[in-house]
Amino acid sequence: MRIGVVGLGLIGGSLALALRERHDVTGYDIDEAARRAAASDGIRIGSKLDDLVPADAVIVATPMPAIVPTLERLATRSNGAVLLDTGSLKRAVAEFAGRAPKDARIVGGHPMAGTTSSGFSAADRHLFQGRPFLLVPTERSDDAAMAVAGTIARDAGGTVTVCSAAVHDRAMARLLAAPLATAAALAVAGAEAAPLVSAAGPGFRDSTRLADTPLDLAVELLFASAKDSRAAIVSVIDGLEQLSDRLDRGDREYVQSFLRTARSVRDELG
Repeated sequence: MRIGVVGLGLIGGSLALALRERHDVTGYDIDEAARRAAASDGIRIGSKLDDLVPADAVIVATPMPAIVPTLERLATRSNGAVLLDTGSLKRAVAEFAGRAPKDARIVGGHPMAGTTSSGFSAADRHLFQGRPFLLVPTERSDDAAMAVAGTIARDAGGTVTVCSAAVHDRAMARLLAAPLATAAALAVAGAEAAPLVSAAGPGFRDSTRLADTPLDLAVELLFASAKDSRAAIVSVIDGLEQLSDRLDRGDREYVQSFLRTARSVRDELG
């Protein structure tokens, strides 16, 4: 397939590197340095967004605030290309699809892989290997469009799961926003361990890793679906308050049950 990739950061760059082994890939990024870095790694680069079409598919891997504007621009000239975004939330994409041109083909996508690093220098063609790749159908997703999106996900190394935008965003609030907020709160609380913060072991370091998320992305993740984010954060607070209360009571049985439940969830992660 002919595949365009808009946005050559960690996700877009990794997709371009993974897919070029099986497909004809052209990338584009508004940042000249990103274009140069990708070109130096052998990625064909377009000089402007319009150079990515015609194509069989165009992947939109821009920062989240730019996803819908990029889809809006591409939808009027896509000429049958499947437009697949890779953002962490899907409500805005689904809403845009509802008002997009009738001949547009839009599928929401979310590869469940990443690091706290950013930019093409962090890109890795193995990033999605064996990782879930969520696909979210929209009002502009036909069977053929979903098949193309599925091929892209699998050829990048991912395993496909299909879900609705509502289910996706509700889940991501608990799997992304709440862990981010919790890691940030734990890091802030860790400041009280001064002057021994730098002596922290892997438990604290691992638990606060998401606090190192790029600031713009972290703020967008929390605010893009603020209602869901708040509900997820409140659920974490409720759990901590229950645990704190039972510690006050000396209720070891409840604490053991709480920790046992936590371990069972971890076990499901494999």
